[in-house]
Amino acid sequence: LTEGEDYQVVFYPTHIGHSRNIGRVPLPDRNRTELAGRLTEGVPIQRILEDIRNSADTSSIERLHLTEKKDLHNIKRDFRISYSTKLHENDAISVRLWVDSMKGTPYNPVLHFKEEGQQGSLNDKDFILIIMNAFQQEQLIQYGSDKICINGTHGLNNYDFQLYTIVVVDRYGSGIPVAFCFSNRSDSALFEFFFNKIKDKVGNIQTQTFMSDDAPAFYNAWRHIMGPAEHQLLCSWHVQRNFFQNLNKITGDNSKEKRSLVFKTLKVLQSETNEQKFSVGLKKFVDDLNSDPDTSSFGNYFSKYYVGRTQTWAYCYRKSLGINTNMYLEALHKKIKYTYLEGKQCR
Repeated sequence: LTEGEDYQVVFYPTHIGHSRNIGRVPLPDRNRTELAGRLTEGVPIQRILEDIRNSADTSSIERLHLTEKKDLHNIKRDFRISYSTKLHENDAISVRLWVDSMKGTPYNPVLHFKEEGQQGSLNDKDFILIIMNAFQQEQLIQYGSDKICINGTHGLNNYDFQLYTIVVVDRYGSGIPVAFCFSNRSDSALFEFFFNKIKDKVGNIQTQTFMSDDAPAFYNAWRHIMGPAEHQLLCSWHVQRNFFQNLNKITGDNSKEKRSLVFKTLKVLQSETNEQKFSVGLKKFVDDLNSDPDTSSFGNYFSKYYVGRTQTWAYCYRKSLGINTNMYLEALHKKIKYTYLEGKQCR
């Protein structure tokens, strides 16, 4: 449009020429109000969706029965429904109020709290919140000597904070988170501080198996504070992610097919439980990589970072340890993302 020009527009409030798609119709105000009430009561989104699905009658489907997560998130936004634990609109004040409220409880789960700009542990600009409740303390003492898993969950909020979680495995094979650390840092200094606070609370944990991602800072900090573990393992999912992210080292006209074949072969090697078959397969795989100019660069990367420490990532070396996958950490990630955060980034 050019400034000064006039146009006449005819508005048709009713669409014609196509069938009425119930999924495109807005939720009626009555339904939105009812759903807002349930959300205000603290009913989880997944539970609300399940109840809606169970109430549906195939002979009479209404717009309500097609409710999705995004509809409920829009209702939370429009009705200004916040998390039940949010005590103030300002997130920093809200966290401080929650920490203060915990001081009056029989078992204060806050092991350490430092706000940004506050002097004390580490740098003044750092944020640190370490949490472990009474149940978590008991589980760590009971099961920590067998297995310790730790990992960071990124992208939970807009503040570039990360959540670090220590997980143990109980007698039933279920992963139990036993301590949480929220911080803007991700280095050995933070992890040593985190583990020291745990040690102050429960004493030294001498574990048989320590599993983490491929960042050496986790295990280095644990070894320095708690002592070395008999077995150090890498989280399977993170190893595969590292493999995948370095496939661009494979070049040539058939790079797409070769990248796919290399990645599939790596996953087969990783999951092989027979040590002899693994050794034979590994040697052939490395030889094949190095003999092809298109894959030799990836072969150099793989040889440098993984061939010399197969006991940390190959399943055949962890058969007796009761950890053949990264299911404990993966299950925790899904729980945090899809249950507590409901698939959305926390604001």
